[in-house]
Amino acid sequence: MRPTISTVARHAGVAVSTVSRYLNGHYVSRPVKARLSKVIGRLGYSRSWTARNLSLGRKGCVGLVVDSNQSPWFTQLLIGIEKELATRESSLMLSTGYSGRSDSGIALEWIQGHRIDGLIIVKYGARERSLLAQALRSKIPTVLLAPREAAPNQRVVRSDNYHAGVTIANHLADLGHKKIAFEGGVAHLDLKDRLRGLTAGLARRDIRLNPKLVSFCGKFEPQAGMEFANRFFKKAPAVTAMVLGNDSLALGFMRVAHHRGIRIPQDLSVTGFDDIPESGLVWPGLTTVAQPMREMGRLACRKLFDLSPAATHEAIECPMRLVVRESTGPVLPRPR
Repeated sequence: MRPTISTVARHAGVAVSTVSRYLNGHYVSRPVKARLSKVIGRLGYSRSWTARNLSLGRKGCVGLVVDSNQSPWFTQLLIGIEKELATRESSLMLSTGYSGRSDSGIALEWIQGHRIDGLIIVKYGARERSLLAQALRSKIPTVLLAPREAAPNQRVVRSDNYHAGVTIANHLADLGHKKIAFEGGVAHLDLKDRLRGLTAGLARRDIRLNPKLVSFCGKFEPQAGMEFANRFFKKAPAVTAMVLGNDSLALGFMRVAHHRGIRIPQDLSVTGFDDIPESGLVWPGLTTVAQPMREMGRLACRKLFDLSPAATHEAIECPMRLVVRESTGPVLPRPR
């Protein structure tokens, strides 16, 4: 028969409450701790998480809703989420859409069936409004992670995208760039804040961002960056720096630039946002602003388990850090 906590207590000569304290990380004297460790190993005892969660009134599962799990950005978030859940003895249920749209129906079943202790919605937007409303009606703790649109009076974890834009503006201005273009991918909240920050930062340095050199291509994947680059180089605007809305777009853009013989950064400096792992592996390495994606994932989990009243209406903006690599350089005189 599978050993129980009572079996462990009997073999170790201690009370069941002592075993419980040991298993939950509370104080137990060093000799008793050593004895319990030895007995648990010998008996092959493992905890019944189902019974434990039932005793705590929990399901032991957290729901995660995202439009796509294919991006390196999301992979980093997921690592942070899983690491935090591992410390809380909870597992993860994932709802994703391979077509780029989240399947809210699955998450609604979780809520209506009382199968989850909390819900994290990544890139919350118009499609997820009804899902959020249902979660709130069911009193399911919910965190919005990097939402596409503003969500007042909700638990929100996102990056400080405005100051990330200012940081890129200062970096390019310090290198002497004045003719700068911006391609934002999708015009949602984060990208609008990045553009606002870039525009404001350049204005403080007496540099005007030409509205004709600002665009949104509607996607974030490298392929979209490549398609934009082909259109961009056909028009051949006289710019010295290109700011892409995220690293994936920037990497696709750089591939086309190399194919066309554009030297980076001698002919054109290129920057991105996020600092996905691939950005430091290509050559030239991509200058970007690092988003603390793993920490954001961990923070989102912590907020689910934060029962303080203030946490239900808390918005956290994580700082972003400039990572300078080889894709940016000073403006060089153009050959005649």
